[in-house]
Amino acid sequence: MRRTSALLLLSLVAAVLLAGCLHAGQAVQSVEASGGGVSGGPAESSDEDTSDTGGLPEAKAGAASEIEGDLAGTAEASSGVPFVAKTRASGGSGYDADTVLAVRHGVYGDYERTVIDLGTGWETAADVPDWTLVSPEADGLLRVSLPSAIATRVSDGGFSGGLLEDFYIVHAPEGGMFVDFFARESFLYRVLELEDPARLVVDFEPVGGEPKVPPFGKSENTILVEPRQHARISDPLTVSGYSRHREGANTVTLIDSQGEVLARRTVRSNDWNHTWGYFEATLDLPQFSGNGTLKVGTEGASDGSFEGIEVPIRASR
Repeated sequence: MRRTSALLLLSLVAAVLLAGCLHAGQAVQSVEASGGGVSGGPAESSDEDTSDTGGLPEAKAGAASEIEGDLAGTAEASSGVPFVAKTRASGGSGYDADTVLAVRHGVYGDYERTVIDLGTGWETAADVPDWTLVSPEADGLLRVSLPSAIATRVSDGGFSGGLLEDFYIVHAPEGGMFVDFFARESFLYRVLELEDPARLVVDFEPVGGEPKVPPFGKSENTILVEPRQHARISDPLTVSGYSRHREGANTVTLIDSQGEVLARRTVRSNDWNHTWGYFEATLDLPQFSGNGTLKVGTEGASDGSFEGIEVPIRASR
């Protein structure tokens, strides 16, 4: 009887120890799965292929993730902050946050909210770093520059709201990165800084009416910032934008109304594998009059096929 009782006691102790080990293993897996995740979205693995990117994984494209629940600190931060039409703004402090972790979006009554989640490496940062904002009047564009950013987990995406169309994260020519938000109509905006974790919130309020300037040229892998459609051009012509063509090659060609090539130049953008890369080219123009076409993109090496943007332009003289 004593032998049987001892065996039963030993079995119970072993079972308890085994259960404890199983629960401990589950707890460790749970912490590892949630570590480094972006607020409001699923955790992301950092095991992406980093070949040919200088150690940086390729940023992902797709729709902006939706804001889930209330953003802690937003009500207090936005209290008394008006929507404005200022062409420039700035804020933040320091350079600790060096990564864009995510861009999120939500619709709140009569305005739309975007949130840039910021991190140090792949972990959330505590404070919002230095930033500047440029929003030309009635232009349909708002650009947030982040001088300390050297990496991003997302490259671009579309929005589900009615005012905002899409966004792009670009390797800036002077270093750092900038985020371009494109709107379908004119807007006012306000900026909020939230800490622990660091988030830069930009709210957009529509004011009605389409932007007063012609739209930007867009294709799958090319965004043409200047010149715009139907712009009057003169010598020299500066062409700027950003792209994701293989090897960063961008061919800029000006053609007159008769189909004759007036000027051509190929320049490289400063990125293409990790995220969108900025490019700028200056063309010396011969004398011409009337209408023409500006082509910006890439040409296939084997068949000469063109992938990019074609915008109508006019000579200024």
